[in-house]
Amino acid sequence: MSMSKQKIPLKTKLIAILLPMGIGLTFALFVKYKVLLPVSISNGYMEPSFKQGETKYFTRWFRKDNLGIGDVVIAVSPSDPNSYVMARIIGKPGDSISIQKRFVFRNGTILDPALFPEPSTQTIPLIPQGKTEHDDMKEVTVPEKSFFLLADNREIGVDSRTLGPIQESQIFAVLW
Repeated sequence: MSMSKQKIPLKTKLIAILLPMGIGLTFALFVKYKVLLPVSISNGYMEPSFKQGETKYFTRWFRKDNLGIGDVVIAVSPSDPNSYVMARIIGKPGDSISIQKRFVFRNGTILDPALFPEPSTQTIPLIPQGKTEHDDMKEVTVPEKSFFLLADNREIGVDSRTLGPIQESQIFAVLW
């Protein structure tokens, strides 16, 4: 008994090789451009957590009711719809937020310092009393369907201290 070798047509071989490659490539592109959002850090607002020039991946697929304290998000700036804000959530709807001598209070309790990286050691301009302009902030209550965002580099970061609470509809990505 001899086994005869069957010749597999070239077309079948090509399909067997190219079809899985095409499916894999399509899936990879879908994930890269629809699920994950590669973001190049263009400023120092989130230093030292994120260094200028680094690329971080954010996802657009998330539930806004699952956003929590400490999550890093990207939102459309309420002052300029062509600009974006990247910052950490420190307040949810109904929370009261204040800053006293650089300590952040949420509902009267100091936020865990581990939530924030070590403060910047850069030289910053001082106001006449010898404090920075962002060392203190009066209490603010976060409105419904809004979040209070705070940049890690508080000396130069743009966040809810200047923009006010950010509406949840303006948040479009969360750190992966």
